Amino acid sequence: MKILRRKIETTLEEWKRSANKKPLVIKGCRQCGKTYSVKEFAYSHYKHVAYVNFMERDDYASAFKKSRRVDDILLNLTALIDESVKFEPGKTCLILDEIQECAEARASLKFFKLDGRFDVIATGSLLGVKGYGNSKASIPVGYEEIINMYPLDFEEFCWAIGVSEGARQTIRDACISERPIPDYIHDAMMANFRTY
Repeated sequence: MKILRRKIETTLEEWKRSANKKPLVIKGCRQCGKTYSVKEFAYSHYKHVAYVNFMERDDYASAFKKSRRVDDILLNLTALIDESVKFEPGKTCLILDEIQECAEARASLKFFKLDGRFDVIATGSLLGVKGYGNSKASIPVGYEEIINMYPLDFEEFCWAIGVSEGARQTIRDACISERPIPDYIHDAMMANFRTY
């Protein structure tokens, strides 16, 4: 059972359906829900999920250091991740969490795009801010799709606490038609907003 519905789910589903998809890079501030949303999506839409978090384990970066060939990277990763994870073309999603910590992983997105066998989703919170230091890796311009993710907004909060679609639609209609919202809905929503 899904705990929290986020708007990015629609974006992820559209991306998965696209015919010529590029690796997806999700940027956003820390703790806005990137990892949670991506993992929920991947585990519900793919047979296999390979999860790599560069902040949790420094050795994951080694899988990307010596070669840009996708087969080499996958061979290296299989030595580091759970042996139950399989890299099956078209059925595996590779999640590269906190990708700003590994410039070579970011550069490898170009080669995953050209290879085309696996869907790749990367997340990062300091992309464009954190430099690559002495790394010779480059950003794969044109070979990745970048989207921004924001912290939980008020509508997502209303979904989470169970505000009915009818109440939300009444507010939308009132805003569009520029007429007052009924007092009982206004009072309840102001209380929700203060809690939010």
